[in-house]
Amino acid sequence: MNIIKNIKVERVITRLLITLHMFVLPTAMAHETFLLPTQSVWEMNSDVEVRMASGLSFPDLTWGVNQERISSSTVQLNGKNVADPSFKDGNGFLTVNFNASEAGVGVVAISTKTRSGDIEHKNTEGYLEEIGASESIKQAFMALPGKPPLQRSYVKHTKSFICVKSCKGSRDLSSKPIGQKLEFITANDDAGRFQLLLDGKPLPHHEVKVRDSEKELYQYRTDSRGMFSIREQVSGTVMLAAVAITLPEKPDGLYHSDYASLVLNTKQ
Repeated sequence: MNIIKNIKVERVITRLLITLHMFVLPTAMAHETFLLPTQSVWEMNSDVEVRMASGLSFPDLTWGVNQERISSSTVQLNGKNVADPSFKDGNGFLTVNFNASEAGVGVVAISTKTRSGDIEHKNTEGYLEEIGASESIKQAFMALPGKPPLQRSYVKHTKSFICVKSCKGSRDLSSKPIGQKLEFITANDDAGRFQLLLDGKPLPHHEVKVRDSEKELYQYRTDSRGMFSIREQVSGTVMLAAVAITLPEKPDGLYHSDYASLVLNTKQ
């Protein structure tokens, strides 16, 4: 009996240590934030459910994003705003629901409020590496006297596509930007081809990460028109992700990052 009790105590301690480890990870550790539909194609008049969460790796739904963190949201079906979508907070995810009143293509897009905070100097190099900062940015900050913290702020822009009954015309609708500061759109001339926009304009020669449902990571770089193609290399439910940095005028200023993610099923 004591052995069983000891095993149970050890399991509880292990869980607590894992939880503690998650909270003391360096601040530079970026969480992937995304909108994940519970299915790709829905029947007409059904209740569409899309879940928003953050996790250490897509598609893990680890931490829910509360409604109070939302700055703006867009829920559309066939390019028209959906009437009365509902939002519900949860421990593991925020749930977005709306009625699939007609066949076609839907989009859910959410941008969070700006968050800010300092990164300890010992974690700054890893943070700058993680957000894709150039060598000149890293060197300018690391050359500052002393060991100052890095002042940063960030906004998360998430988006996901779904189909109701049919995905016909999906490229025409998904190639139109929603208006997020940083966002992905599909190319209307080629399946598996995407464009990254910053302030509505193509973002050239920029790093993009793609992760599939098996957590395999693929890396791409946009061309001079902000385009990149995954074609048949990655298929199924995938997440596209990118980060854009707004540099301060001086190395000891505020480093702002905009994160963008897009979840879609490439087979639809």
